[in-house]
Amino acid sequence: MLNPPDVLPEAMRYLLRAALAHRGGRCAKDELIQLVAPSGLPEVMKPLDTDRETDRDIDGTAASGRLIAEKSLSALAALGIVELERAEVKVAEAALRHWRTPQEVTAFSFSRLLRSHVWSTASMTNEGSVDARVWDLVNAVSVMFAAPEPLRPFDFETGMGRRFDEAQKRWFGQRKSDWPVTNVEQYRSFCRWAPYLGFATPITGRSLVVDASSALLQDLADLPHGRMRASEFVARCAEQLPVSDGGLHTLWKPDDAQELSPGMSMSLRQLEAGGHLTLPPAESDTDTLVVTLGVPGEATRVSHLDWHPQIPAKERS
Repeated sequence: MLNPPDVLPEAMRYLLRAALAHRGGRCAKDELIQLVAPSGLPEVMKPLDTDRETDRDIDGTAASGRLIAEKSLSALAALGIVELERAEVKVAEAALRHWRTPQEVTAFSFSRLLRSHVWSTASMTNEGSVDARVWDLVNAVSVMFAAPEPLRPFDFETGMGRRFDEAQKRWFGQRKSDWPVTNVEQYRSFCRWAPYLGFATPITGRSLVVDASSALLQDLADLPHGRMRASEFVARCAEQLPVSDGGLHTLWKPDDAQELSPGMSMSLRQLEAGGHLTLPPAESDTDTLVVTLGVPGEATRVSHLDWHPQIPAKERS
């Protein structure tokens, strides 16, 4: 998903909407690409003060527009959202059942479907196989979730925050070829994917703070309101977000099984700040979890939490 960096989640959404607008969710591939990245685009973007027939920037716009559309369409197919049959694009049955009209494919609903397809694709492929379509993205999110000091933004290899290249070494070793994100271009792609999927908050175009509250709020919408054990809530989070504590793809291994991962602690605090849950003082000294953001003296021990999400109607589907 991160390589090549030309795959854009919003381009994927517009391609899907365009395909759904055709009867039966079928259309010619060339027609779909032309609709999303028209060949006349370079002409309308030509500077008004020039009559040049060729311009490197304009040519680059044309090429990149079509390249983005083609790569994003390939990503839709890799995730099983559309099917490519020779020269035709067909919207998969799962997507047809999810949306009746193109207008229903909102950024919120598309993000939710993307998340589910990323996790299901990971469960069906081996990390080292040639069919490992999503493991760079999955492992990159895992690193971000398990790395300490979540309040400090991530950059790739510069800046005042944490270095993502250094963070990867802890779990994937010194060789760049073994990292999920091997260079700045792939990291820029990750900076698009992680916020779009609800796993992070962008600070600048090249820096991120881990925060999966958006994804959890939407994916746990059906969880009954009320008080529950904190450990039960975290387990439900792991079902929806497999890179979190106890999930299938987590990198977090606490020494005492009580301290929550930096990503989970950050997400819980964000959900609390948004008025979606309350973290009351621990009711007992047993079966407790520690919420910490890496700030001395700021750790909180909790045994239960109150779940009372406030979800806008547009984000429920």
